[in-house]
Amino acid sequence: MLNVAMEFRKGILFIRLYGILNDSTLNIFEKEVKEVILKAGILYVVLNVSNLIEINKNGVIEIKRLKRLIKKNNGMFFLYGAEITDLKKLVNLDSELKVFERVVI
Repeated sequence: MLNVAMEFRKGILFIRLYGILNDSTLNIFEKEVKEVILKAGILYVVLNVSNLIEINKNGVIEIKRLKRLIKKNNGMFFLYGAEITDLKKLVNLDSELKVFERVVI
């Protein structure tokens, strides 16, 4: 099961994932995360994966796709809670709130 919590503060969408991000939960990620970002035109996203107990290869691929989507729209994508080494040039945060030091809106 995957649970998604979102909070929008000062122009930045904070997404917190809980549970499992794998083949059986990717549809939840698509509907609750990617569709919201696209429909609302959100440019700044912090994805917190620290509360995931499992993520598989396809979950990592979806995170990469989300990063590319945001970058394509001239936004910024930040990851908190894990080092995903094959996400090149990704800004990993040591605290969610550090994003306010990097983003000027």
